[in-house]
Amino acid sequence: MSIPASLAISKLRYPETEETLTTGRIVIPDEDEHKAANSLHAFANGAWLGLKIAGMILSTLLCIIALLGLANGLLTWWGRYLNINDPPLTVELIVGYIWYAYFEVILPFVFHLLKVAQLIGTKLVANEFVAYTALQTDSTYENLSPRSRLIATYALCGFANIGSLGTQIGVLSQIAPGRGGDVSRLALSALISGALSTFTSASIAGLLVTDQAAYFTPSAASS
Repeated sequence: MSIPASLAISKLRYPETEETLTTGRIVIPDEDEHKAANSLHAFANGAWLGLKIAGMILSTLLCIIALLGLANGLLTWWGRYLNINDPPLTVELIVGYIWYAYFEVILPFVFHLLKVAQLIGTKLVANEFVAYTALQTDSTYENLSPRSRLIATYALCGFANIGSLGTQIGVLSQIAPGRGGDVSRLALSALISGALSTFTSASIAGLLVTDQAAYFTPSAASS
């Protein structure tokens, strides 16, 4: 479901108003500048490209994670000054409340909206593995209704998170160096569009699955 949803959201976010260059045919231009002379040359070029991509991903991820840690540190300090301690003021908490307002409008029939929104905030800021672990083991989410758990399971199933921005920028900037500026400008928009596509999948699952209680067993937090 996420593939057609992502295509639809992408077209809505960035509509194709001009005739595409690949309409009816695909022409791959010859690049004599980067053309390998033989198999050994091609092997060396591929190894060097892979090394650059890996280094770009690693360095971008470190920068993004460090910036996120700095933001959380400053927000936590400011939150303590404002007596916001439980839970502490973090980027995850702010993003969760932003999505809570959004879900309050489009999903008024789902219980535990705030907890689902907090999971999504964790997923967008950290990653989906941290969010799924919290969904299964954190006592905060052990009393989620089966329907809320179903919606959260599908809504968290995606790679739209801040860490993925490093992968996206690193890989695409190395594959198409001339489009690095375009990739960086659209990175945050792509993150939001990816999140919306997974929310679309969650809404479809909510429409089709009516016996959601049969799909879930008590979490480890409740045992």
